[in-house]
Amino acid sequence: MAGKITIRDNSGEVLEALELAKHRGLEAIGLSAEGHAKKTITAAGAVDTGRLRNSITYAVAGYSTHVQSYRRDNVANGTSKKHKRYEYGGGAMEGEKDSAVFIGTNVEYAPYVENGARGRKPVHFLQSAASGHGEEYKRLMEESMRNA
Repeated sequence: MAGKITIRDNSGEVLEALELAKHRGLEAIGLSAEGHAKKTITAAGAVDTGRLRNSITYAVAGYSTHVQSYRRDNVANGTSKKHKRYEYGGGAMEGEKDSAVFIGTNVEYAPYVENGARGRKPVHFLQSAASGHGEEYKRLMEESMRNA
């Protein structure tokens, strides 16, 4: 007795699962890079108010950043002083969706901490987070794709 064979094209579902896995991998890499940058800046003793450290974020190309606003309270000489609210993000990062991960900050003095200024040594918190952990980032993407 001959059986009936049905052929079904699942390539659309497979491609969609791979795209989702790629996005999850990029998100994992971005989150890890953000953590590395924050650890580096803290370990270097470059944290005064926490504004720069707290502003470090990542974004996947084609999606918006994760930090939307930040307000810090400063207690000086027994008085509490409110600082203005800083608005971050909102728009989508440039580039084709899921083509890259960006890490950075929009705090105006970040380049001086990153590259050094006025006799202070550079901290390179963004540079080391972006390029100093390639094997870890590769592993994160491979794990994500394996679990697609």
